Amino acid sequence: MSFFGWLKNAAGVDAGTAANPLVTGDYWLQHAIDNILADYGDTVSVYSKNKDLLKFGRNQLVGTSKATIMTLPAGALNETYVASDLINTVSSSSASDTYVLTVEGHTVSGGVFTFVAQNVTLNGQAQVALTTPLARVSRTYNGGTVDSVGNIYVYETDTDTAGVPDTAAKVHLIQGTGLNNSEKASTTISNSDYLILTSFYGDCLEKSAAFSTVHLEVRLAGMVFRNKVDIAVTTGGGGRNHNFKPYLVVPKNSDIRLRATADGASTDISGGFQGVLAVVQ
Repeated sequence: MSFFGWLKNAAGVDAGTAANPLVTGDYWLQHAIDNILADYGDTVSVYSKNKDLLKFGRNQLVGTSKATIMTLPAGALNETYVASDLINTVSSSSASDTYVLTVEGHTVSGGVFTFVAQNVTLNGQAQVALTTPLARVSRTYNGGTVDSVGNIYVYETDTDTAGVPDTAAKVHLIQGTGLNNSEKASTTISNSDYLILTSFYGDCLEKSAAFSTVHLEVRLAGMVFRNKVDIAVTTGGGGRNHNFKPYLVVPKNSDIRLRATADGASTDISGGFQGVLAVVQ
């Protein structure tokens, strides 16, 4: 039976509302569903959505200022968010990359985010236009049969040098060299979904002694990012995991990200978060 199979009641009715409580399974999931109705007025269902979410990232250049756990251009600490669909271009730093790249993200209209997944065929270092320009790009992955070679850049209209955008602030995602998927511990929740967050983690990947604080941050539509939880990670101490009980509800039309600070320059930090999506009925 799938994870969502037990989210039906004995009559086979969707258990994603307060009127149809779970008869077995996870009390805290039902608690989150009930709180969404009470706090936001939305009836939601995890069974109808039937989708988990895992976002993870890595930043090998974390210093003493907060930096998003994602691959960024040298010198950039965080993604520069945009308020309209300005993200429109993809290119690789290698002429060898000509495979089909899947790009996931969101468009925005009147402050409302809509999820979009699209495929684009890379043309090496030449710029290729996205079919649907985006306001947020959260994930890319290799949909072909040959491994990725170069850095894959997703960015706003810009000049480039051998496939590498010239303006760091216009870059919104980098799929790292030789990887077949992006590493970006940040995403956006659409207008039709809530994220019920069950846990997040951080890890310090340095060989020598180092310390870092990982910050989980959420931004509601039109607002600023707010810090939710901090965890400390150290070299040799293993990864640190924070389990939410009650689960943390991330409302629709929100941004969520992990950032990190370290006790020195160029510290290698990874992290991620996971949960289930609940669709508005």
